[in-house]
Amino acid sequence: MRKFIIALFSTAACTTAAHAEPFSGFYVGAQVTRDAYEVKAEDVDLGGTFVNFDGLSGNGVGGGVYVGYDYLVTPDIFIGAEASASLSSASASASLSDGTDSFGAKVKARESFGLSGRLGYKLTDSTGLYARLGWQSTRFKTRVYDTTETPSTLFSDKRTEDAFVYGAGLETSVGDSTSIRVEYVIEDYGSAGLKSDLGVSGIRVDNNKLSLGVSYRF
Repeated sequence: MRKFIIALFSTAACTTAAHAEPFSGFYVGAQVTRDAYEVKAEDVDLGGTFVNFDGLSGNGVGGGVYVGYDYLVTPDIFIGAEASASLSSASASASLSDGTDSFGAKVKARESFGLSGRLGYKLTDSTGLYARLGWQSTRFKTRVYDTTETPSTLFSDKRTEDAFVYGAGLETSVGDSTSIRVEYVIEDYGSAGLKSDLGVSGIRVDNNKLSLGVSYRF
């Protein structure tokens, strides 16, 4: 019986060690984000009046979940694939007058879904530095309105836009199966290879995202 208990604990210890190996195998996680959107609009046609909105910004917080898989190519180099879903509260708005009429515009970010890969290097047995590259799809709500007298909506639309995502992060283990990570990525909707017009010709959106995540590895 004693030998059986010793064998059982030895097996559990080996299983835990394999189970806890950083940067290897499946993982799930949750994260909080700070979104910083930059909006540029050039020659937007508002019923024959062309206006520009340059250097607009909108900050907000968000949160999401992700699931992924890592593979150790060498003892120090790992690659991985990850899928994510998130929701943001960020929005950007501005007003402009051409001397006769006044206009306002507001863009809100909503839900996002993404796929990405990462390539990393283990700085220590429990800490890794990695680069991320991928694709993000975000739903935006856009409203353009006339504020000259009684505010009236000139245009309103909900549209999904795709972005090219790139950035870097740092992840470190804090337990047998748990790790935390800090990450900075840029979601470049203007470089996605698609027309990022959000329903109005000439509007471009970029997001500089900082996130803090907690992962659990199987």
